[in-house]
Amino acid sequence: MLEIGQIRKQITALDKGDDASRREAIQALRQYEQKDWAEAPAPLVQTVVESLVEQLPNGTKPPFMLKELGAIFGNIGPRSKSAVPRLVENLQDGNADSIREMAAVALGKIGKDAKVAVDQLIVLTSARNTLATHAVHALGCIGCSDQRVKTALVNLWASPLLTQNGQVQVALALCKLKIDARGLLEILMVTLTGSQDVALRKSSAEALGWCNKNDTDVVPVLLSASLSDKHEEVRQWAQAALDQLGLSQESAIQICAKQLKESKFAEAALRKCGAPAVPALIKALTSTESMVRIKAARTLASLGELAAGAIPALTTALNDREPDVRLAAAKGLWNAGKNADNVVPVLVKLLDEEPDQKFEDGEMRRQFLQTVMEALWRIGPPAIAARPALMARTKDKNRMISESAKSALKKIAGA
Repeated sequence: MLEIGQIRKQITALDKGDDASRREAIQALRQYEQKDWAEAPAPLVQTVVESLVEQLPNGTKPPFMLKELGAIFGNIGPRSKSAVPRLVENLQDGNADSIREMAAVALGKIGKDAKVAVDQLIVLTSARNTLATHAVHALGCIGCSDQRVKTALVNLWASPLLTQNGQVQVALALCKLKIDARGLLEILMVTLTGSQDVALRKSSAEALGWCNKNDTDVVPVLLSASLSDKHEEVRQWAQAALDQLGLSQESAIQICAKQLKESKFAEAALRKCGAPAVPALIKALTSTESMVRIKAARTLASLGELAAGAIPALTTALNDREPDVRLAAAKGLWNAGKNADNVVPVLVKLLDEEPDQKFEDGEMRRQFLQTVMEALWRIGPPAIAARPALMARTKDKNRMISESAKSALKKIAGA
């Protein structure tokens, strides 16, 4: 919380003190956070800004505590708008990059009231160092998305010279400004799910929070990261992105379930949700799309006892026209309730049936039959009724299928 008496002393030190006292005053002001400045009286804040502006570099004054000055203007935020003209001057050619970086950061934090800086910031995006990154970030925060900004950022996005960090920062600005660019979402998703760099994952999560929640995989990727990223800060940023999209966990789960057919990440996200995902998966089992039913049944199977509430729906799914759904439903029933009486007959029938056209490919047939036998292997002795069907498969012309049948028979026999 701001102490008004101390603030007035710091203003006096800035206006009339020597270098040492001004340095101390700036360091003291740097300790205050955004919420502190937001609660301060407007006249006092304006006086602080005016005093700080006089500390900014100009043609006759050397740089003085640049990062601290930029951070203070940033924390004061939009109420620092009277500093914009001087900060724009600090962006000009001839100033050291450290001065221009400070100005870009501060202007971005000031936001929409810094629109007069847009043209100069666009020029700086062509730099080949961190200055360009700061300029791009500032453009995203200022919020101007007219044609000049769109052209500059889209061209920069297409540049082969971008570093990975630069690419993610451009992506963040594009997402904030609602500007589409080729491969944008794919890059952010790959970075959030695969990068080893915590800062890049955080920025990717933030960027996705500015996207359309109904775009394929946006919500599944964020939900998965919020639940299981190995770094707590990334989990927090992913959750903040879901909040930015206005989504509760329940709403995010429903979107994931709706995207099961086309999404690469929805199934994994729902698995990580556990029991809260069960109602949405039960509903997905009734989809007219066979791939949705397959993935829903498969996901429920992976949840084990957490899917106990889905036992009636899984029982109904045992009669599904798709063999893959019946197989996943049978596995789910066993995992959820350990009732072999309902499960084993379905698995036996899947072994006995002559594969349909879908399994004309020998490799697909092998994988399917081995998966069925693996399910029986996992059930063990309670699957004794499957013994005749497995015996028949020991004579299969495919050696891997016959070996899997023999292995399942041994497990069922308790060997």
